[in-house]
Amino acid sequence: MNVKVLVLFFCFFILQSQEKEKILFVGNSFTFYWNLPMQTEKMGLERGLPWEIHQTTAGGATLKDHWIGNKGLKTKNIISTTQFDRIVFQEQSTMPIQFMDSTFYYFKAFKNLIAEKAQLYFYATWTYPNALFEKFPSSLNPIHSQLEKFLATDQIQIVPVGKAFDLFREKYPGINLLTDDMKHPSPAGSYLAACVFYVTFSGQSSIGLNRRYQGKDDEGKSIFYSIVEIQVAEACQKIADEVVFGQAKN
Repeated sequence: MNVKVLVLFFCFFILQSQEKEKILFVGNSFTFYWNLPMQTEKMGLERGLPWEIHQTTAGGATLKDHWIGNKGLKTKNIISTTQFDRIVFQEQSTMPIQFMDSTFYYFKAFKNLIAEKAQLYFYATWTYPNALFEKFPSSLNPIHSQLEKFLATDQIQIVPVGKAFDLFREKYPGINLLTDDMKHPSPAGSYLAACVFYVTFSGQSSIGLNRRYQGKDDEGKSIFYSIVEIQVAEACQKIADEVVFGQAKN
């Protein structure tokens, strides 16, 4: 058995012996597009972090939908019956701007249900061409700003994906972070979001992470969770590090 095989065997053994950290993503299409939760899990596994990530998502879902069970969601039951180490909440993107009271109310309801059993995060998404967002200065990032206001006393960590989108657009305007509908994330957009989550959860740099992640479907056939070009991956990693570590210093 050569040295490389021994190293791989040792890494596999260490991963198997570590207790997995269970993480739940609560959200909608801004979470499930291009397998964001699975990309984040794969990034952790790549660096020896045994994350087991689950999601409860539905297109267009608000936190109210998650709470009352609209769209076939069973989020309350999942949270009530499963112990998670971390839970990420993602509100429908315009809600923190238009209906902050609703966002606050249902997030508080979930927070009380969880009762300090898990570290909580709020996924701050991006702005997109929309008359509502256009009322705010482009540099402000109104979603993040509004979340900061209502989470100020809760010590909930905001995952600054929207800020990462803003900085990426400024530095790499030729790379599209949105799909043709100019709203949902492109493969590059979801990869950038995954890098931000990786850095936030791990406290480690995302530089050097793989640019594609592979797995198996229910029949054991190979599938790819994500593929981005080398230059796109490198740009996303740099932006994720800059935004998360820069925010931590503030």
